Amino acid sequence: MKRRYITALAAVGMILMMPFTAMAGEWKANEVGAWWQEDDGTYAVASWKWIDSDGDGVGECYYFDGEGYLVVGTTTPDGYTVDADGAWTEDGTVQTKDMTSLADVAASDDNDAAADEENSGSWGSSEITVTVDEFMENMYVLDEPRTRAYLFVGEDKALLVDTLMADDSVTDLVRTITDLPIEVVVTHGHPDHIGGIGAFDSCYINEKDASLLPEGIEAVSIGEGDQIACGDFEFEVIEIPGHTDGSIALLDRSHGILISGDSVQPGPVIMTGENVSMQDYADSMNKLLGYADDVTYIFAGHHDYPSGVEYIQYAYEDALAYLNGELTGMPLIMMGAESMLYQGAHVSFLLDQ
Repeated sequence: MKRRYITALAAVGMILMMPFTAMAGEWKANEVGAWWQEDDGTYAVASWKWIDSDGDGVGECYYFDGEGYLVVGTTTPDGYTVDADGAWTEDGTVQTKDMTSLADVAASDDNDAAADEENSGSWGSSEITVTVDEFMENMYVLDEPRTRAYLFVGEDKALLVDTLMADDSVTDLVRTITDLPIEVVVTHGHPDHIGGIGAFDSCYINEKDASLLPEGIEAVSIGEGDQIACGDFEFEVIEIPGHTDGSIALLDRSHGILISGDSVQPGPVIMTGENVSMQDYADSMNKLLGYADDVTYIFAGHHDYPSGVEYIQYAYEDALAYLNGELTGMPLIMMGAESMLYQGAHVSFLLDQ
């Protein structure tokens, strides 16, 4: 029987036709997209927000989707146009607002409060949450819009795969499930997978990604063929470089579980920055095909879960299509960074320009 626990991070009132004003915060991004995060950890969901990104007193208006990510280069659900940077435009002109007016700030605060009261209990009031689902006995999925982690509970310890974001307080979430000692293994060293690692002294990680850990965290090296057990679960480590040099997958044959990090998913699979290789990625997907008969469920770091074993084949075929020059790139600018989005038949890839 699946049980659901919901931990609220922040309540965000939404006024779909009345954008509200950003007080203080910063842009953040992960493999999925970018979002504006306030100093208190909250962020807009399915709503507009005026933001003065460079502090010059002039703000632009941005729309954020139902998971809190910036929408770029399209038409929003309420019929407005946003450019490649996500800014609201009319007839090709970015719309701006004087952000220095205290009256604007006060009015925005009043509007937010009114929206919270008016929309309480309706779909128009969104609560940003981490959901904790027991997918099968002693396996829990810790899910939030930006990333995901997995918890396995044994008799004498718990195993946490990835650590969510720093503001998710992952240890508090785990303690709603178990008081057992926690061991941590990370699928790769990107920030949205090691964000909560500061709550722990050490973690299992492939040595090629160990340099991505913050100082003070002991890296316990794991590699091809290593076994990590917890209760009824026994995972084999499979090295799958490409997304990062040290990306790994974890396979539990007895339960048909493959935890794939960010490598096996609809995408976009982020292939930007240093230490990424589309050829290595394709080779890794071909390698995973050799394990397909042992896989029933694929659990990735993003998107819906679980996906089926067919996504290994999809990822391999679409990676080959890219390498063979069969995919056409679409320019994408995300917060000033120029990238190219390549859409395959099932899987998309985001690469440096």
